[in-house]
Amino acid sequence: MEQKVEVLQASSLEDYDWPLEDPHMVAQRTRSMQQQDTALLHECLARVGINLPAFLKDKQKRGLGKAETVLALLSHQKFQMNPTVAVRNEAAWKGRVRSALEANREIEIVYPQFCVIPNAPKRYTNMGFSAGEDCTIELIKLINSQVKEIYPPGIRVHAIADAALYGSAFNTHQTEIDAYFESVEHRIHALGAEDCVSLHDYAELLRTKCHPDYQVAYYEIGHQVWKGEYETLLPNTDLGTLRRSVRASVNTRRLQLSHKDHLQLFGPISMRNAAHPYHDLIETMTDIAFKELITIRLACGAIDIASRLWPQALRATCHKGPKNGRWPLGLKPYPEYYGTCKLLPYHGMPLIDKDEQGKPRLEIMPEVLLRGRDDLVRITSDGMDEVWAYVGAELDSELGAFDCDRFQGMRQA
Repeated sequence: MEQKVEVLQASSLEDYDWPLEDPHMVAQRTRSMQQQDTALLHECLARVGINLPAFLKDKQKRGLGKAETVLALLSHQKFQMNPTVAVRNEAAWKGRVRSALEANREIEIVYPQFCVIPNAPKRYTNMGFSAGEDCTIELIKLINSQVKEIYPPGIRVHAIADAALYGSAFNTHQTEIDAYFESVEHRIHALGAEDCVSLHDYAELLRTKCHPDYQVAYYEIGHQVWKGEYETLLPNTDLGTLRRSVRASVNTRRLQLSHKDHLQLFGPISMRNAAHPYHDLIETMTDIAFKELITIRLACGAIDIASRLWPQALRATCHKGPKNGRWPLGLKPYPEYYGTCKLLPYHGMPLIDKDEQGKPRLEIMPEVLLRGRDDLVRITSDGMDEVWAYVGAELDSELGAFDCDRFQGMRQA
């Protein structure tokens, strides 16, 4: 059974230069989140706004109708990373946008997004949202506002959270999954995005809307996966890169490893230690997670929940490449994704600092590279362990005079 799957973005940890000393032991300036931080996030998004008058003038010159113009806007390279022409020329998307316009209803978009990655060097203690998740929500709001300038009903993004779906692969505890889902749901309301974002639990949809088809596909595919038929199932996939990404996603929080442990297990190859007491355990966890992730992804592909539950919706993804035989919208979760950054928001923590032009820019980095740095200020959403972002010290001083503490690593991870 040959499957065409998206190109998964590499999310391993070995390509980064890790600090040799434990960043938890360094007292870092820390403060609570303020209103100015939300404004700072909006500044980070300013770089993706489209000049609508110029855009519309160009489309009118080319003789595009309203439906084609809306699809051209949605597939703009500022918003998504798949080939613009390929996405815009998908007959299914053209027809569905046209149908929505004829019925004067929202243009629906299905977008699997939001997961829990409990690998400690990526996210030490966070159970909930960060500025990364906020940026994804705000970017959808921005796209919706620009679509509304052309077509007032706008868009409705069905964000399908897959934290519970991949919990069995990454060994994520249900408590963390529930806390994360609840926090994202809360942020959608707090940021005023209810008019364009609906959050769904992928696993719950499979249980309630796709029974028994998903279970049948899961076990049929799983049987082949556990026999080791990876290349047959995924003939065009770089399995080595996929496994490295899976390895850097397994739950290490429960092991309470030190920085030295993490460095020897997940750091640069030159720092790795195959004789480490936890090395074999991590490899076993990775092998199981690798098989489980492949099984889940292929079973979900066979079910095609987007077509089943939202037959008139456009399909979006946060990965490059075709999906189920079509080019989906490769929606960026934040502006720099597939640019200066390769990590999804939940595969790291947000760093907000000035770019080369002095403008605020949000990037996602493993938290091991951000914790303890004296040139950064740690911003928390709860005044304790829930980190919202790390902000450049100079940029932070320009936001205002805030009371900062100098906390060390706090809770172990």
